[in-house]
Amino acid sequence: MEKLSLTSLSASSVHQTRRFRRYRPDRVLALLFLFAALCILLRSNASPPTTYIPSNPEPLIPAQVWQLYTTVGPRIANTTHQNALKATRIAANLAATWFPVDGNWSYRFIGTEFGTQFVKENFRGQPDIVDVYNSLRVPVMASDFLRYLLLAGDGGVYADSDVEMIKPLQDWVPVPYRNVARAMIGVEKDHPAKDEPDGWSFRFVQHTLITAKGHPIMINMVRNITDKMLQLSHEKDTPLSQLEFHDRDVVRITGPRGFKDVVFEHLSGEVGENIGWRNVTQMKEPKLFGDTLIVPINFFAAGQQHSGSDGTSPDKRVQHYWSGTWRHWDESM
Repeated sequence: MEKLSLTSLSASSVHQTRRFRRYRPDRVLALLFLFAALCILLRSNASPPTTYIPSNPEPLIPAQVWQLYTTVGPRIANTTHQNALKATRIAANLAATWFPVDGNWSYRFIGTEFGTQFVKENFRGQPDIVDVYNSLRVPVMASDFLRYLLLAGDGGVYADSDVEMIKPLQDWVPVPYRNVARAMIGVEKDHPAKDEPDGWSFRFVQHTLITAKGHPIMINMVRNITDKMLQLSHEKDTPLSQLEFHDRDVVRITGPRGFKDVVFEHLSGEVGENIGWRNVTQMKEPKLFGDTLIVPINFFAAGQQHSGSDGTSPDKRVQHYWSGTWRHWDESM
C-alpha cells in the first residue's frame, strides 16, 4: 500500500481548498434560495388551500329593497278618507329617503297586482300558498303575508311605507357578520307586562326585515300562515275568502306572535338548544345564532317610549312612524 507523505497530504489539502474556494458565498446563498423556493412550490402544488375566497364574493343579502304601495281609499270601517290621504302622503315622502339606494341596490314600490303576479310565478308549485294569498281580504294580513312571500322568493330588504331610511343600506349589517349573516332581525318590544306570559312583553320587528333569498324563517312563515289559514277554514267550514278574523287571529297567524314563534324555532335549530326571549332580552350588542343575527332594539325600533329605546342611538338604521299605511292597501297596483 502506498504511504502518504506529509508533503503529498499537504499538496492534496491545498488542491481541495482551491476547489472549495471556487464556490463564492453569494452563489451558495442563491442556490439555497432557489432550493427553498422549489420546496415551497412543490408543497403548494401537493396541498392546495382548502378555502378559496373570491375577490368579489356574492353578497348573502340580495341588493333589493321592497316596499308596498298604499291607496287613498279607506280599507276598513274606522279609517276615514282624511286619514288615508295622510298615510299616503307619509308613504310618498318617506319613499324619497330610499333614493338613491346604495351602489347596485335596486328598489321596488309595489301594490297588489304585482304581488299577485309574483306569488303566482314564484310559488306555482305550491297552489295552496297561492290560493291562501289570493283569498285574503284583511289588509294587514295581506300585507304581512306578502312581505314574507317576497323575501322567501327573492330576498333583500323589506320596509313598510311609513319607514324612513336613516343609515345607508351598505352599513346595515355590522362588519363582523357580513360574511355569515343570512338574516338580520331586530327587537321591537322588550319590557315587563303583567298581561303577558312570564310577565314580559317581547316581540321582533316586522316593519323592516332583511334576509337572504329562501331563508328558512321566511319559508317557515309562509308555510305556517298557509297551514293555519287552511285549518281555520276547515274548522269553521267556511271558504277561505269568506273567513272573518279577530285581532287575536291576526296576531297569531301573520302578526307578531306567529313571527316570534317561527324566529325562536329557527334560532333553536341553528344552535341546538331551546332559545327564547330570555336569551335576547336587554341586548346591547348583536348576537349571532347560526345564520341569523338578532340586533338590539335601537337598530330598527329606536325612539319608542319603552324597552330602553333611544332615538339618538348611533345604531339606528331606520325610523318607523307607525302610521299604519297597510290599512289602505291598494288593490289596483
